[in-house]
Amino acid sequence: MSFWQDAVERLEKILAGSGCEDGIVTLGVNYDADHCQYPKGVCMEAQFGGRSGQFVTNEPTRAKTRISFMFGAPLTAPQQRAAAGAIINAVSAFLCLTRRLQPCTKECHGPCLEALSHEAAGKRVYLLGPMPLLARLLAEQVVDSPEEADLILVAGDGLTTDAGVACIDTYRDRKRMIFLGPSAAGISGLLNLEHWCPYGR
Repeated sequence: MSFWQDAVERLEKILAGSGCEDGIVTLGVNYDADHCQYPKGVCMEAQFGGRSGQFVTNEPTRAKTRISFMFGAPLTAPQQRAAAGAIINAVSAFLCLTRRLQPCTKECHGPCLEALSHEAAGKRVYLLGPMPLLARLLAEQVVDSPEEADLILVAGDGLTTDAGVACIDTYRDRKRMIFLGPSAAGISGLLNLEHWCPYGR
């Protein structure tokens, strides 16, 4: 069972008997939204109960669905996982399960990047997911495989691809992983994963 199933099971237990599990979530793409500077992709937004959650991905979904679509689902496709990530974020916002579910504004990009660079200083880094900015900035530290890494940075579609899921499941208890930005906020909160979004709102 992958970390996705772990997170969905925890959310299902939290929602049990509340009636929220039958609530409708609207998924769409918000091209105008601020989004985290690290992952590459478009901003898929989920709306639930007047709150929203983002997931930056190259596999966005536009649909209306129920929260319960995730319960017991294998979530084998990247598009399904990205949709689940956005839904988890929106529901986490609605239930106040975690903070910083909205991205910082552009004036905070510099300080955030500087702080993350300091966190990664002197470490061999593996980038899980497309992160062009960090690939350039940390070029001398980036390694080709997670086995070589001291630190694994995870963002956006790093959470959704088959290779990304396999890497997280293999190394989340063996190596330090930092999950970046609002896309990872809900799942990080549910699974107690290290989350980086110091200027998020």
